[in-house]
Amino acid sequence: MTPVIDVHAHVFRGRDIPLKGYLLSRTYPEWYIRLLAPILFTVIETAIRGESHGWFVDLVKQIAFTYTGKNYRNWADILSQGDMEEITRRMFSAFQKDRIELSVPLMVDFEYGFKHSRRLQPIVEQIDAVYRDVVLPFKGRVHPFAPFDPTRELAYRAGLPGPGEPDGGPREKYSSLDSAKEAVRNKGFIGIKVYNPLGYRPFGNTVVDTQRRSIFRRNGMTRYEVFTGAQYDEVLSELYRYCEREEVPITGHCTHDGIEAYPRASFDFASPRYWRAVLERYPRLHVNLAHFGWSRPEEYLDVPRQPFFDRPWQAFRRRVAGAPGRASDLPSGAEPTVHWVREVAGMLARYPNLYADVAHHPVMDDRNIPKYQEAFTAMCREFPGVIQQRLLFGIDWHVIARVEHYEEFMERYARVLAGGKIFTKNEMRDFMGWNALRFLGILPPSRKVKSRWSKNWKRLKTFYRKNRLRQPKWFREASAYKGE
Repeated sequence: MTPVIDVHAHVFRGRDIPLKGYLLSRTYPEWYIRLLAPILFTVIETAIRGESHGWFVDLVKQIAFTYTGKNYRNWADILSQGDMEEITRRMFSAFQKDRIELSVPLMVDFEYGFKHSRRLQPIVEQIDAVYRDVVLPFKGRVHPFAPFDPTRELAYRAGLPGPGEPDGGPREKYSSLDSAKEAVRNKGFIGIKVYNPLGYRPFGNTVVDTQRRSIFRRNGMTRYEVFTGAQYDEVLSELYRYCEREEVPITGHCTHDGIEAYPRASFDFASPRYWRAVLERYPRLHVNLAHFGWSRPEEYLDVPRQPFFDRPWQAFRRRVAGAPGRASDLPSGAEPTVHWVREVAGMLARYPNLYADVAHHPVMDDRNIPKYQEAFTAMCREFPGVIQQRLLFGIDWHVIARVEHYEEFMERYARVLAGGKIFTKNEMRDFMGWNALRFLGILPPSRKVKSRWSKNWKRLKTFYRKNRLRQPKWFREASAYKGE
């Protein structure tokens, strides 16, 4: 049997994120939304954090759901839960028929990326809560990725106050790097999550100093403007060296949208091409580009438009204005020549330890199934044998709870790859589980390579023994795997 492994999930609560700050960072075409935003978003944040109830709160929530769509009610209900264990139980219940043996929640540290409105639970306490309320109770069915935020790390090293504190207030108490290391060493975490759209590139941050500093000014965090792109590169390099040496995989957000520091910030900070320098410098590092860089089902087969008269204007904004939201997808100033999904596919062929997951692809819409089938058919033809060995299954719970029929995600993706006769039976087994275990370092990187990237495997074995947990079935199967 092949274990089914979901490499992309979330179990955070509304109280763990700066929700109002995120909502205020968006742009809204309706004048009345902009006018009412401070009050409206305060009430929404309070309600979703589970801190207030009553007719007025219910009315505001009803207005919000009318604006966003009814399926957001389901997501808001999940976010309002105070118990991470209950959120995790709801996840396994939603996908019970899929028989997922291992789920990998990706923790994200959002605190430095948005305007601070309410005090959040400290990120180290969030890690402890996931360890206590999720990892241990589920006995090997859940092993998360710890969050890393280079801004928190720099604030800690500089002795600056954390977000929400006044100048001269209490210093940032937590090293982001040390917290992530501790989670991996002793708390059953098996990787690290970085979230570039919050305001930093994987490497080469000097060219986006202006954009990043504008985020801090807008959010009232001007004290963090002192950090330079070179300092960001330095702490990120420390992370990469540690992960390569200790065989800890990294997942990075890689799609055109998501929770961004400002609209279209992903184009400034999260393009897959910005990972090239990292993969060249650290060739043994295991990296997953989450969402495969995919924004539209037909994107792989599209030819990007390159209007001649756009170029001078874009160059002007890059070199003179330097304004956030400029969507400069390249560090060099050249026009993009490929869409992100095609860029990622080419990188998979070049870098043997690079992977990509399919989380939140819109396969619940029947109209998109043939589009994805056409794209994957062309991709596998152009990169033979590559996609089948580097594609990871992931769902994106609980974010995907906003989508109608999200419980059918696995079934719909099977219709794309197996139903379209794009993947063989063995390749589907790799996609559903074995590829994930290669990415996580628990299996050899390929059937041709016998040596295992084994430190994660050893850490988990020790973790089960110390906590008196029976090794889960997926771990035993991985330990016995000899290739096929």
